[in-house]
Amino acid sequence: MNAIVVFSEREFELVRRMRHILHDKGRRHELEAIANNEKALSDLAAAISMYPSILDTQSLRGASRSVGSLVEDLCAKDAIDVKLHIPTKAILGQGFAMAKINFLFMLYYLNRDDDPLGGTSGDLLEMIRGNVFAVMAEEVFMAIISDRRVSDYIRGNAAFMMAKLWERRIDFGVREFSPLLTEIWEARFRQLPSFGTMMGVSELIRLSRDSSPIWTEFLTRNEFDGDEMDSIREFLFGLSFEEMEILASKMEKEEKISLAADDIPEMLGGDMAYPAYTPEDPREFYRSFKYRRRSALLRAGEVKRGPKKTLEEYLMCYLLSRAEWLTL
Repeated sequence: MNAIVVFSEREFELVRRMRHILHDKGRRHELEAIANNEKALSDLAAAISMYPSILDTQSLRGASRSVGSLVEDLCAKDAIDVKLHIPTKAILGQGFAMAKINFLFMLYYLNRDDDPLGGTSGDLLEMIRGNVFAVMAEEVFMAIISDRRVSDYIRGNAAFMMAKLWERRIDFGVREFSPLLTEIWEARFRQLPSFGTMMGVSELIRLSRDSSPIWTEFLTRNEFDGDEMDSIREFLFGLSFEEMEILASKMEKEEKISLAADDIPEMLGGDMAYPAYTPEDPREFYRSFKYRRRSALLRAGEVKRGPKKTLEEYLMCYLLSRAEWLTL
């Protein structure tokens, strides 16, 4: 049986250290809270693991199911039909993923005030970010699988990677996805955008200097198109494609060569499509993705100009097209 993995080795060691230190300090209430929540998480993982393996072949009364047939089934379904065809283990695993994120946040809050672990708050946030990325990756995989405009090869790889994530909840099979997007997200806050031409060229150049070679390969490949560039601009500026078009038009009309960030809400009438984000909370990346994903879906449904996918989806499609980057 392929069991749900509760903690990675690094996570397990940090939890062990925190229990040990709290015990030595006599902080019984916090120690009991950790123990109770850790047991609940372990029991939940054990219960989910009792369901049949998603990766193994299952047979019942002459019918059989395998990971191959699951991949084919997922790719054949329309987006609105997929939910009722997902294995029970996968559905329950989504709840486990959120429970684990909440558990790690509990450790972070316990450690934040008096720092019993000695400077590990950053490590906890990094672990939380990794788990948030796994939740987001599952949604990205599902979006790719449901998009008939994407090649069957990429959709099939996305379905298999998602099945692998469902099985153990510890790895989603595309090693570069999380660190690459983390680099870009952090660079976004280190390098404040310049609201000049609204094209994002200068930001992209600065970003590429600090990022993985894979990012440069993604940008310089022959297939890179305007929608992908616009998805990057949305990511960098924190503005929707439509808002950037309005601002560019007003700048041209008023013969402005640059904008101050504080002037943008007034120029857009006060209502912004996307909220402001704080870099410290790992959940903000997921929040940003959800807002941009909603806008992309509306454009695709109404056949409007602008990106029909988020940067995360475009980048994942690229990674899934390269077999050497997949842990199959």
